[in-house]
Amino acid sequence: MTVNINLQFRDESLASTDFREILIRLQKIVRVMAKKTPKLETWYAQGDSLKEAYLYRAFEHDAPSEPLLAVLRQRFKGPAGDFTYVSLWNGEQSLDEGATLSCHVGNKVLADSVDISLYADFHLGDVEAMADVVRAAVAAFNPAYVIASPYGYIEKQVFDDRPGVGWMLYLPKVLTVQQVPEAHALIPIPEAGKRQVGTLIVSEIEEIFSLDNPAHVLNANQIEIRLVDQDLLPLYAEI
Repeated sequence: MTVNINLQFRDESLASTDFREILIRLQKIVRVMAKKTPKLETWYAQGDSLKEAYLYRAFEHDAPSEPLLAVLRQRFKGPAGDFTYVSLWNGEQSLDEGATLSCHVGNKVLADSVDISLYADFHLGDVEAMADVVRAAVAAFNPAYVIASPYGYIEKQVFDDRPGVGWMLYLPKVLTVQQVPEAHALIPIPEAGKRQVGTLIVSEIEEIFSLDNPAHVLNANQIEIRLVDQDLLPLYAEI
């Protein structure tokens, strides 16, 4: 099962052509994922062919790769730099072990975004592992939300104009059990001992969240409705 992690953020200090800073921020997420599995330690720039995709490593000597930075600057020079993207791949050809990571940055009229797709099973069923990835994403991008859900959940969420809950949803709000009683867990972000900047709402903690389980989908939908009733779930247009 594929799990997607999606987030949107606004950062006026991050220019669309500041590829070094974009890669530095993405590497913060990569480091956390790499602790979970060796399959996520090495990343390459995505290319038009398999041969091209293996040409440029994303990170070398624990820093953004200078050859990749040169490629990105050339690709997005001039007017093309108004809307840019950095797309990475972990080099695994098998869908059972594959992962992709991308960051889109534009002219600040619309929110910028990060999208992660994990095709392997190593990430499933481990709430704390996914929470660690969310913590890293929050620290890197200060997003308006982070969603972690199985591929296809977007077709089952209640509201088309707002983020869904899926397996788990981060919001930059301090939430309580009284506000979201349907949640199976509310994880403060960041961890205890530091100032809480938000809450990770987990809809299923006992087993792997599955689109094939009506109870899982129903509970996630109920959380979405609960959040909207309290004006806690933002509209995409407001981000």
